[in-house]
Parts: sequence; C-alpha cells; structure tokens
Amino acid sequence: MSEEEKLLQEAKKLQWEERLFHKNWKVRNEANIDLAALCDSISDPKDPCIREFGEFLLGFPYLISISDPKDPRIREFGPFFEKTVAESNAPMQEKTLDALIAYLRAVDADAGRYAKEVCDAIVAKCLTGRPKTVEKAQASFMLRIELEAVDAFLDAMEKAIKNKVARAVVPAIDVMFLASSEFGAKILSPRRILKIIKIKMSVHLLKD
Repeated sequence: MSEEEKLLQEAKKLQWEERLFHKNWKVRNEANIDLAALCDSISDPKDPCIREFGEFLLGFPYLISISDPKDPRIREFGPFFEKTVAESNAPMQEKTLDALIAYLRAVDADAGRYAKEVCDAIVAKCLTGRPKTVEKAQASFMLRIELEAVDAFLDAMEKAIKNKVARAVVPAIDVMFLASSEFGAKILSPRRILKIIKIKMSVHLLKD
C-alpha cells in the first residue's frame, strides 16, 4: 500500500469536519464523495436523521464519523457548505457541489436556515468556474427554490448581477429565467426579477 493510499484510508477514520477541510485535496475529495453517497441514501426528507441538521454543528464542531443514514446529526452538514463550495481546486469544487446537491435532495424546507450563506458563497466562488461547475451551481439554486428558499436565491442573484465579470452574470440571468419558467410567477416574483435585471442595466448606463 502506497503512502497516499494509507493517508486516504486513515482519513476515513477522521471526523467529518476534519475530512472536509483536510489540507490534502484527495482527502477532501473522498469526503465529499462519501457525503454525497450518505445523503443519496436518504429517501424520506422527514426522516429524523435530517431533523436536527443545523444548529448542532455550530455548538459541537467535532462530529464523529457518521455511517448510519438515520443518524440525527446528518443535518449538521448544512453549515459546512458555505465553506466547502469555496474550494479553490476546480475538480474538487465540482465534488463539493455534488455533495450539496445530494444534501438538498435529501432534506426538506427546514434546511433553508443556511440558504443565504451558501447561495452567496456559490455566487462568489462558483459562477465563474468551469462549465460543469456552473451547471451544478445552477442546479443547486433550483433545488433551493424547491426548498422554499426563494428570497435567499433572489438576494444571491442580485449580488451576482452586479459582478463586473460577465461570465458570472450570464449564468445568473440564465438560472433566473430557467427558474421563472420552471416555477412560475406565483413562486418567483417577475417584478423582483425585473428589478434585479434593471440593476444591471443601470450599472451599464452609468459606465457609458
């Protein structure tokens, strides 16, 4: 067994927080893959294993490894994503988004508690990434809307639209129109979306 293989094997014994923020990117990579698989194993968003997912982590940061999808602490992964989606390693960033998407598919609307912070982090770090990264970022936004975190989504889009980098703005506009088409005016206020777009137009006019 190589040194790298030994490292990865030993890392699986670490706490989730240590694995997700490990200095070795391969350890972080495997942690996100395992986290996605764990979330994918949950079929019922009302499962008690998700019910506690939020405040616990902030008060008890040293989570032990979770092997049982019915463990109530699975909800504690919610706050992790604000940091993990800011991953600087491009291939790794996609894995963090995979884990986030799996998490969002597993939880219910109660998970919206950390929606604002995570949406803002995605806008700041993911919308200028590789095409696949952007696609996954957009997918995570759509799931947020399904989980009733509409305000967090629109607030994040307002920030994205102000970005000076055009390739960060285009995905934001795309996902707003996609969401409008998918969820309709009853869920997403056309007035709010038009207001956001007008902000971008105003910025361009001021530049001109």
